[in-house]
Amino acid sequence: MQGTYDSVLVLLSILTAVIASFVALDMASRVAAAASHPRRAALWLAAGALAMGTGIWAMHFVGMLAFSLPIPLAYDVRITLASWLVAVLSSALALHTVSRAVLGWPRLVTAGLVMGLGIATMHYLGMEALQMQPRIRYDPLLFTLSILFAVAAATAALLITFRLRHEEVISGLRKRLFSALVMGCAIVGMHYTGMAAAGFAADSICRAGQAGAAGIGGAWLGFTISGLAALFLLTTLLSSIYGAIPPTVRSRLVFLIVATVLPVSVMAVVTMLYGYQREHHQQVDNLIIRARTLAAAVDTEVASVEAGLLALSTSRMLSSGNIEAFEIQAEEAARHLDVGVITLQDMDGAVLASSRFSSSGERTKAHHGASVSISLPATNGAHSPAGQRILRAELKADYMQDLLRAQHVDTDWIVAIYDANGAIVARSHDYERFAGSSATPLLHKRAMEVNEDSLETSSLEGIPVLLAFSRSASTGWSTSISIPRTSLNAPLLASLAWLLAGLLTMLAASLLLAWKIGGTIANAVEALTDPALALGTGIAVTVPPLGLTEADKVGAALTQAARLLDAAQHEANHDALTGLANRLLFRQMVHQQLALAQRNRTGLAVLYVDLDGFKAINDTHGHAIGDALLRQAAMRLLRNVRACDLVARLGGDEFAVALINPGTAGAAMVAEKFVNSLSEPFRIEDLSLSISASVGVADHSPESVLTHTSGEVLIEQADAAMYEAKQSGKCRFVLAGGLATG
Repeated sequence: MQGTYDSVLVLLSILTAVIASFVALDMASRVAAAASHPRRAALWLAAGALAMGTGIWAMHFVGMLAFSLPIPLAYDVRITLASWLVAVLSSALALHTVSRAVLGWPRLVTAGLVMGLGIATMHYLGMEALQMQPRIRYDPLLFTLSILFAVAAATAALLITFRLRHEEVISGLRKRLFSALVMGCAIVGMHYTGMAAAGFAADSICRAGQAGAAGIGGAWLGFTISGLAALFLLTTLLSSIYGAIPPTVRSRLVFLIVATVLPVSVMAVVTMLYGYQREHHQQVDNLIIRARTLAAAVDTEVASVEAGLLALSTSRMLSSGNIEAFEIQAEEAARHLDVGVITLQDMDGAVLASSRFSSSGERTKAHHGASVSISLPATNGAHSPAGQRILRAELKADYMQDLLRAQHVDTDWIVAIYDANGAIVARSHDYERFAGSSATPLLHKRAMEVNEDSLETSSLEGIPVLLAFSRSASTGWSTSISIPRTSLNAPLLASLAWLLAGLLTMLAASLLLAWKIGGTIANAVEALTDPALALGTGIAVTVPPLGLTEADKVGAALTQAARLLDAAQHEANHDALTGLANRLLFRQMVHQQLALAQRNRTGLAVLYVDLDGFKAINDTHGHAIGDALLRQAAMRLLRNVRACDLVARLGGDEFAVALINPGTAGAAMVAEKFVNSLSEPFRIEDLSLSISASVGVADHSPESVLTHTSGEVLIEQADAAMYEAKQSGKCRFVLAGGLATG
């Protein structure tokens, strides 16, 4: 008994094998990465064995479902589950082997042998699940070759997996894809070698498919298993890819689209294939109905001719031996039955009488080409024993061909009519070539077993076809309708093409949209980087509209935070009463400017200012008047310096000024301005108040005789000079070192 393969399921099995191999490579890297954590490694080993074993088993099971015989097939549930368990355990062994730090040749060969035998056991357990009677017989050579193939494929897979176990999914994508293709093809090669080794007896039956056997089978089951396995493998693979890709907004959005679309796409393809299979079964039923209808039409025509011959066989002319009168009756019967020639023959085929003669007295053939005839025994006759003469009606040349043309079938369908002996009497294609030929052995055998059925076979031209036939129980004549597999698969392939095109278009559009949206979000986030870095630097923070509500809220928060931080920093570094720099900021600025002056060989002067007589005014008129006087004094100091200089209030009635590169003479001139300006009366409310100022000057410049090594020393020298001015009578300034006064 010869089997056939469903090309769609074969391709599905190959694709499943490649995906399973790719997932196996990834699982190996996961197990290897977790080797230092026993519990995590055990979890990854279990998950990997489940994913890898299920993928390999699904490939084998779908491959077996792609195989069909002329009899219904099904698979025993318990044996099928046992084959799956063997696949999972073999995968666990493989992953455990490649997760070791070192894989020597002895260990590799041993593991490859055990895993290969496990895969072979899984396959032949799956074949045993058919429960064939008589049992499947295997070709010893191909059987041995399949096991060797399994061991070699397992060993190669282990070696490839071990070498690629540290490759990331993304970085090592090309290597993994190529390796998965090699491993998948090796697994597929082992499977189909094992299938080729199987031999089925002509009278085989599948006990798993019999009533009450609770077997599973059918192409829809293959699509369901492959779909679920593909979803499981894709889920496992996507989880690995998620951990490998850079965690950017765009990558996460793209991954979300892929993780959403791919499973839906797989289920859409599986659903479409399942729908196609249901449509295919409906089409088979319709073909059988059409073959039955055609057989009924043929049966009607044959029965009418047989009825006419039966009536003619009771002719008195035949029983009396009046051959000439019988031939006239036969001529009338031929015209009435619309047949070519009616003849009376003996058992040796010699013509005793005929409905038509030539002018020379020789009988002519009813038509050119092969003869199509209907025969009945002529039992009425006194001169011949009953059953030794035959009435034969030869049909006209196009009699059955016209009947076929009236069916209006598709041009690529092959429709044929067979007589009771299985010879072709009409055919829609190449009738002249095959007229009188017998039906294919498979069709002839099946037609002898049942009156109607469908077969996946090949036509007389060698074209793979789906054939439906119907045989008349009364006349024994048969009809068949064959549809080329290419015509059957064309709608499926067209639907698949449109579906895949739609899915790819949707995926591309979704990815493009995700990339654009991700870019918008990423740009908005990146636009917040500079404002965030500007916090605390004193630079004004401005965030333009970013087009995203959340990002705009963060931008507004950054702006507000910058304002609060600037306010806090200003409060921490400035005097609350006068708004001038405080002691802390002044010291920091002196240190910075002194370092610049020393590096650039420029100058820096520090002026220490103390208000003479302020305490008496503050005690006499109160703190409010004293505070107002301090604010006015601060304004007078600011009016006498440049924008690059710094004025600070150190506390109480003490001020300090840092002059950038003024030179000794310039510092003295500013100090003199301070003394003169602060000596002028202050108008506060209705009061006219007078004070004076004592100013100490410490100058660091290339021409200065003083060498200052730090800002603290410079400030201390200015402070000392200020006290010297006070001791000298106040209302004056003193240069540190006593070089000049004013």
